[in-house]
Amino acid sequence: MYRIAVAGAGAMGGRIGVALHQAGHNVTLIDDWELHVQNINKNGMKIQTETDLYSVEIPAILSKNVTDTYDLIILLTKSMQSESMLKHLKNGGAIHEDTAILSMMNGLGHEERLSKIVPLHQIYLAVTMWSAGLKGPGHLLLEGTGSINFQCANGVNNKISETISQVLNDANLNAVISENVFEAIWTKVTVNCVLNPLCTILNQRIGEFGAYAQINNMVSLVINEIVEVAHAKNIQIEADTLLNIITAMYPNSAQGLHFPSMYQDLNNGRPTEIDYLNGQIVKYGQELGIATPINQMLTYQIHQLESNFS
Repeated sequence: MYRIAVAGAGAMGGRIGVALHQAGHNVTLIDDWELHVQNINKNGMKIQTETDLYSVEIPAILSKNVTDTYDLIILLTKSMQSESMLKHLKNGGAIHEDTAILSMMNGLGHEERLSKIVPLHQIYLAVTMWSAGLKGPGHLLLEGTGSINFQCANGVNNKISETISQVLNDANLNAVISENVFEAIWTKVTVNCVLNPLCTILNQRIGEFGAYAQINNMVSLVINEIVEVAHAKNIQIEADTLLNIITAMYPNSAQGLHFPSMYQDLNNGRPTEIDYLNGQIVKYGQELGIATPINQMLTYQIHQLESNFS
């Protein structure tokens, strides 16, 4: 029997895990928020959609209590928690030599960090365009549709890639095996490097942010640095295309009414993923001899805001 764990069962992890469970797969949610795990096991995962409210019974467990071994582990913790989670699961025997680790996390450099814990050929990188919200412990808000693109981190797709694709598509998650997932990752990262820190610093919804008369000039300062770094790493993304993708998110009918996740993290007293977004661009720039002062400034500013609750 193919055993699946979702490590990091927050909003997105909950959505993916519930979808796989409802498709008939053997799924366990792993999380370290004790009240969340308790509520799921006691009352089921409460699901709120545009039209319905219902509960799904699905097993959940704290990471410290994991004893089973899994064939697929979907990693959806916050980026800063991913290495400690993976080390814990490996040390606890949850990972065997053929376990696939599917990272759906935001940010860059996950393959570099995770491959220090498990071999690169066991790591799969994914970009998901699904969205989800967490209204409280054991309570998901699920709206809209999405897709998942993924690829083995060593660039070589294989039979396990096909198995993962089949598993995800059994749950109607619209998964596609990519031939170059890094371009999709860098595209999503660029969107996050613009909207997450700037909306957070300016205390604005995405639509409010996009209404500024000089918005394209401001956003392009961030984008151009990222594109220069990406090209130096042989990632083919283009500034005009990225600007158009971001611009398309401003209307209320798109993402205009929403605050980005970084804003939500900061305003709930949680550390942000800035070091895995703009901060990682700065790190790559330093390694490549490329100046990234705009991304460095945004990283400093978010850390300054974080220091207010440290």
